[in-house]
Amino acid sequence: MKLGKRIACWLVALPSVFSTPSYAETTDNQVFETRVFLTTCTELVPNVPLAIPMDAQCISQGRKMCDLAILNPEPETCIAEVTAWMRDEVATKWPQIPQVIRLDHATPPTAEEMKDDAIMASLVGMMPNCETVKVDGVSKQTVCEYSDALGSWHALRILERSANELDQ
Repeated sequence: MKLGKRIACWLVALPSVFSTPSYAETTDNQVFETRVFLTTCTELVPNVPLAIPMDAQCISQGRKMCDLAILNPEPETCIAEVTAWMRDEVATKWPQIPQVIRLDHATPPTAEEMKDDAIMASLVGMMPNCETVKVDGVSKQTVCEYSDALGSWHALRILERSANELDQ
């Protein structure tokens, strides 16, 4: 599908995708829709060798764009929005992954669980260690929730690509 048609399909489908809008409201009542940005960005990532870093850039840029749109937000606001989006994505899409490629995980692995999984351990280096990472104004709990959501979301993305390759 050509990029223009893909974007047009997204614009038509987006209102029905989200039941509760999640957005960063600016001081002059304009909004940045973090969920829309994250969904659109990650849908545009092709299945290429550097897809995982590209996925990571979508997450990072989504948080940065949210922070920029709000201009001096509460420190946890945008991290919490991105974390919620990743959790929702995993909850919605994990059951769609064929059981045979879930690597014996009934539920998505957390960042902590990935350390002990030989296949997923390579991703752990990409995850912030919530025991040592400190973000000004952000609680340790929020950093840990973000880290776990990021680990589960990356595992989902890898397995989604694997499922797509099996279908082809």
